[in-house]
Amino acid sequence: MDLGLQDTVALVVDSHLGIATAAAASLASEGAILSLTAPDNYHMRHVELELARSNIPQDRFRAVIADLNRTRDIHRLVRETLHRQNNIGVLVNTVQELEPSSAVDLEEETIEPALARNFFSAVQLTHEVVPHMKRLGMGRIINLIPYSAIEVSSGGTLSSLSLAPLLAYFKGLAFELASENITVNNIIYFGVESDEPENNHSSLNGHGGNGDNPAPDPEQNEKHRNGLEDDSPMHRMAEPHEIGDVVAMVASSRASYLTGANIILDGGRHRQYYA
Repeated sequence: MDLGLQDTVALVVDSHLGIATAAAASLASEGAILSLTAPDNYHMRHVELELARSNIPQDRFRAVIADLNRTRDIHRLVRETLHRQNNIGVLVNTVQELEPSSAVDLEEETIEPALARNFFSAVQLTHEVVPHMKRLGMGRIINLIPYSAIEVSSGGTLSSLSLAPLLAYFKGLAFELASENITVNNIIYFGVESDEPENNHSSLNGHGGNGDNPAPDPEQNEKHRNGLEDDSPMHRMAEPHEIGDVVAMVASSRASYLTGANIILDGGRHRQYYA
């Protein structure tokens, strides 16, 4: 099936995170040209190696070092992408799990950085990209959001309060942009395989997302992983490429009538029939 992505410019942010790297690889495999971000050269080198393993030619992607917590870096990212590749047809926002914390002990100085990191950075980058999609006459905005956005876990309140508002924002944005041929969809994922330190603490709290802390104990991590697999109807975790391939499908011309959706990729764990 031709997904109609040949030479479409796709901006994939925080592409050093395993799930975003997989999304980038899937998009590039369908012919997209990539603009990628990472916070530093070390992480970007990791992305380049992973794409090379996926047989993605180096001339099909460009790297921009950017901290998406900084407004000036967001402006520079969009500006450099447009300078190099002229337009942006696909935006993949990647937001993250945060360090586990107690809801009782949450304070303003903890909440504000969490909102800045997940909510405001994604909103600001999207706001920056939308005018260029309007000029292009089409666009696909796809948000990779951990399961904490729809379910609070033990110690996961901070993640949930920084992620859940994104669902409201992007639902409203989808409604407003539908007539512009710009679609907005969320992929809400659970239980994704990763060997990276960024992912391990999140898999411990049950979401297999992209946190920042290393696993506190390999034995505990394995025990928790087994628990996640037992709780899944498929009795396994997802490979990153299984999420990435859905990103490519949602980004494609074949998904032109799909917007405002929360696509839950959790191996059937979600049991509510109305969402």
